[in-house]
Amino acid sequence: MNWRKMIHSGKTQKFLYLFSILIMIVSFYSELRFLFMVGVLIILSLFLSTKYLKTVTDQIQFLNKKQVYRMFPDDNETWYLTMTNRSRLPVLQSNLVFSMNTEVSLGDFKPRDERKGYNIFSLPLVFQPKETKTIQIPVKGLKRGVAKISNFELHISDPLNLEQYQLLNDRLVRTEFIVYPTPVPVKGIHKLDQLKQGDRAVPLSLYEDQSLVIGTREYEPGDSFQRIHWKASARMNELQTKIYEKTLSQSWTILLNINVSSALISEYGELEVSEKQISHAAYLCQYATQHSIPFDMYVNIRTKGRVPYLHLEKGEGKPHLMKALELLSRMNINSVRVPMHRLLSMYDSWESDSTSVIVLGDRSSDDYFYDRWKKKGMDVFHVQLDGESASLERMETRRATS
Repeated sequence: MNWRKMIHSGKTQKFLYLFSILIMIVSFYSELRFLFMVGVLIILSLFLSTKYLKTVTDQIQFLNKKQVYRMFPDDNETWYLTMTNRSRLPVLQSNLVFSMNTEVSLGDFKPRDERKGYNIFSLPLVFQPKETKTIQIPVKGLKRGVAKISNFELHISDPLNLEQYQLLNDRLVRTEFIVYPTPVPVKGIHKLDQLKQGDRAVPLSLYEDQSLVIGTREYEPGDSFQRIHWKASARMNELQTKIYEKTLSQSWTILLNINVSSALISEYGELEVSEKQISHAAYLCQYATQHSIPFDMYVNIRTKGRVPYLHLEKGEGKPHLMKALELLSRMNINSVRVPMHRLLSMYDSWESDSTSVIVLGDRSSDDYFYDRWKKKGMDVFHVQLDGESASLERMETRRATS
């Protein structure tokens, strides 16, 4: 890594230079020859001190390899920070200074300075000649978000502590700590389980698993040629058609509306409500993964790309869950938001094949879309906040009034 250097020389160093020159001049006009030697020694010491700093600061390297740590609040990880002193001289007085977001804490390391949203740390370091040092720093997750390292600097002083080199890293430190939101249960989630068990009377949701043949029946006109069970037909001397296991395909769409109703803001505060909704969304994603349910997710936060809103394409399994949790972790609720009806209009135009839509957040002005989807056979649910808990309620179609 190439550092950008800043040199800080104190008044003491300047004073010593002037003092040494002064006593050397005095020695010429007196017989006190030792004064000249003292002046020479002072200048030599200052020169060697400056030379020492230049030498060691040219040989200090930081191994900026990519490191991504994933955790939940209260989880602990170890950050491995590697630096190398390539010079033949030791580094006796140095301090590593950096800033880190407040989503994590560094074990017993106390911040030198606390700011809004981040803390500044200073760690004293000593390097032996030709030493590669790996510093193990305990990291604890505190709250949802992504903690990154910035203002990464190394301050090195000479043995006399008269001059200091400040090595500045102008590149991005490729280490980050992703703190997932804590999944908070949603009451009534069993209502979605009931759909999976076969209570759903929507023909479009019924499929056959063609890898599971549970029997045969007599061939009927109109049966597909590929469905004929040839071995059974030969055995019974009559055409037989395969009977496949009936399955119910279920998939979810999770819609997260970051806009909070004024009633909830006045009661709990916007930040607290938003974080609760994110935690409930994390629980829904976790639950879907545990029950092998594919899901996609949309958030009404503006982004760049083909889909101009924060979103996760449909998928399933643990890798997909990690993507969902990371999306929720990286989500900044202070980002540019858009009216929910714009996101719903886009989603509606795609004619999604999801069997259930789950809405988190304010739904007061978007019933048009929800009623439309229910008429198409989709089940639409809303996660309602109630104090410290939340419950899943089915949205009922509005009745027309005259």
